[in-house]
Amino acid sequence: MKLTIVASNRDRLNLENPSGRLFLKSIQWQDYFDFELLVVDGGSRNFDELEKYFSSQPFLIPMRIIQHKIGEPFLRALLNNIGIRNANGVYIMTTDVDMVFAPPFVSTLVGLLAPDVIVESRTMYWWDSTAKALYESDKNQYNMEELRVGKIKKRTTAGGCQCMHKNSWSVIRGFDESYVGWGSEDYDLYTRACRSGLKPKWMGEDPDSIMLFHQPHAKSNEQIRKDLAYQEENKKRLMNIRSFTANPNGWGGINDSQKA
Repeated sequence: MKLTIVASNRDRLNLENPSGRLFLKSIQWQDYFDFELLVVDGGSRNFDELEKYFSSQPFLIPMRIIQHKIGEPFLRALLNNIGIRNANGVYIMTTDVDMVFAPPFVSTLVGLLAPDVIVESRTMYWWDSTAKALYESDKNQYNMEELRVGKIKKRTTAGGCQCMHKNSWSVIRGFDESYVGWGSEDYDLYTRACRSGLKPKWMGEDPDSIMLFHQPHAKSNEQIRKDLAYQEENKKRLMNIRSFTANPNGWGGINDSQKA
């Protein structure tokens, strides 16, 4: 298999929610087929429903889900690493379950892949009105003009897509699992990958070429407060990168020093 797309999740992917359905639909409408989706679940309340759905549907693009229960807080870096270490693809891309991919996204990504490259993508953040219009449409697929309505975040917001050869993930030892929640773990990864000698290639550098979209979702004030606190700590970690490798005692749920 050429590619595995890994997406971390806990209580975000919901089959009854239009954002969850659109994320999964955008995997299936791709014009390239030699890849799989692997969702790594951190202990969602609806995991049994998701597991049943993923195991029972005759998908054109293979989709599967595994679980590694975590407590509080959310640990995006750890869950992504578990997905990387359970991937079947020669190349592995990490993302999130609130993303939507335009139909040519994967084929364009695959055209950029090489063993000495890390591929990243700029992300367009949809306005609430954009998402609402798409959710209320009964189309199976949308044209680019309908999708490209929002704001493109700067390069330092690198969390939407990170893709490398599986050997490169091993060399840098995945995401740094000392990062808590989400925020800065993606740019830490990008920095270390470049320090290891990988060449960066970026997708979606202008509004006419963007193919990766972030769906809006509401958060409670308490969750926003927690997220901001984690992000402030993560920014401090980002300023102290000393090596292109991370996780010296093992990563992705595996202690490499104990492997036979």
